Parts: sequence; C-alpha cells; structure tokens
Amino acid sequence: MDPTTQLLFWMATLLLLGERTAATTSCSSNQIRCKRDDVCISVSSVCNGTPNCPDRSDEDVQLCKLWTFDRSSCGSSSVYCSGCRSYDDFCNRDQCRRNIDDKICQMVKLRQLIIEEEFKGMTLSDEAVTLMTAVVNSTLAQKYPECPMLYTRIGGKCLAFFSLAKVAWPEARQFCKSIYGDLVTFKTLQEFGHVIDHLKEALLTTDFWIGGRYDMDVNAWAWASDDTPMPLGSPYWAESYNRVCVPRSPPHTDPFSNPPAALPEAPCYNYLQAPKQRSQGWCSAITYEHFYFITDDECQSSHSPLCVLAPDPEGV
Repeated sequence: MDPTTQLLFWMATLLLLGERTAATTSCSSNQIRCKRDDVCISVSSVCNGTPNCPDRSDEDVQLCKLWTFDRSSCGSSSVYCSGCRSYDDFCNRDQCRRNIDDKICQMVKLRQLIIEEEFKGMTLSDEAVTLMTAVVNSTLAQKYPECPMLYTRIGGKCLAFFSLAKVAWPEARQFCKSIYGDLVTFKTLQEFGHVIDHLKEALLTTDFWIGGRYDMDVNAWAWASDDTPMPLGSPYWAESYNRVCVPRSPPHTDPFSNPPAALPEAPCYNYLQAPKQRSQGWCSAITYEHFYFITDDECQSSHSPLCVLAPDPEGV
C-alpha cells in the first residue's frame, strides 16, 4: 500500500470512529440522549405526551408505538414487570424484555433515542460523505485496473477490511455504502474461501460484520443487498459448545422455516450450529473466535465493517 493510499485508509478509519464517538456524551443511568441533539433527558419522560428534546424526538410517533413500558403502577423512574424496576433492570431480564420490542431495550442500553428508519442504517454527516466520496472518486476516475483506494483485490472482488473500526451492523453497512460498496456477501463457497484465506494470510484477529441478517419481511436469514436467502449449515456457519447436550435434529436446509424437531431417540450432542436466533435484531459476522465461520450476533454489537465494492452499473 503506497503512502497516499495508507494515509487515506487511516483517515477513513478515524472518520468512522469519530462518527461513532461524536454523539456519545455520557448520560446517567436514568437518562437517554435525544435523536439529533446532544441533550440527555429523563428516560421516564419519553412518550409522556410532552416534548422534552429540542428535536422533539422523544415524542416521535413511530417511537411511541413501540415504547410500551407499563408505567401506570410505578413511580416516574420505574416500569412494571413482576414488581417495579428500573428501565435497565427491566431490559436485563428475559421474562420482562420479551414483552417489549427488542429495539426499545437497545435504545435503553445505548442511552440513545433511535427512530425506526435509523435501524436501517446510520446517517453519516455531510462532511463525512463528501470526504469519502472524494477519496473513492479520485481513484475510480483514473480507471485503475485493480481496485480503488481503500479496497484490495481478493479473488474476483474488491474488498475493504476496516479492522480498527468497531461499530454496530447498521453503521457498518452505511459506512460501506458511503464508499460505494456494501457489506460483503458470499454467493458461492469459493468466494467465502477467498476471504478466509486472506484473513489467515494477513494474520488478522478481528471480528467483521458481513451483509446478512434475519429479515422479518422474508422470514429468513437473508443477504441485505438483495434479500436472497443465506445458505445454512456447513461449511458456512460456526458451531459452539453447549454444556447441556441436546438431541440433534436433521440438517437444517430450509432458510424460511424453523429448524426441524429432533427425531425420536435422536443422539444427544453438546455442539450447536449457528444461527441460533430467528428474530429481528440479529445480524451475521465472521469472527476470529469461530475461525471465521459465520455466526449470529445482536446487530447492536460492535464489529468491524467488511465492505465489497459495488459493481459499476455501466460496466466500466
């Protein structure tokens, strides 16, 4: 990588990190940050009928459809679930959390109001988009035979490995889009193998987001770029050890259905294969812990973006 490319690579990585940290002024345990303004308000004042945020995001119509905590039986700073609890305590208990939309507890944990459309991707600042567009345009315009700056030729694709940036899946995808790409997808085992080989040769130990997530619209694990089903089972998905052995069902091959039930008297095994979750809010990653096989993780977890350059629509 020449010095100019290396400098621009670090600028892009630091830019992404800066976008993540710019809006992280600390809010206390009983507060939450407004959508656009760096203002903390009491979490108990969200959707109470009176705007408290300068941008009025705490009374957003879409947000309040999901903000369904039972506050009628408790004090102003508590919500009800087998007793009065703090918002954090509520969201840390499985039996309580299942009674509310997952996205709401993600906001409580992040101390940040996130309006519905933002779950589809983070909006970078105008300055960030301008800089990244200029960086990529400056190389695309020169018609390099290989890949533009920020990208490396892996197999037949141009990929960008932003190993220092750690962001949630929606932010990772939006960042890839800002540099004329998307989170990488694997349509063939050969494409998957090329990436695994590169990660091993580069001695990387980073966990990367890829472009798959559980899609409620198609009721399946699907690639976000075109909503096509992701392949299930071996050799793509990782396995994990479970202390309690469970009867193993036949191989799960239909992405649109739940895993089949185990047959009567099926052998008991301690290893389970991802994905274990079939619910909104779960995304796919390739992780060092799992030898870069695909695993499922909550979309608000922090991993690095693994971007693929989008094809030129004009074929140039």
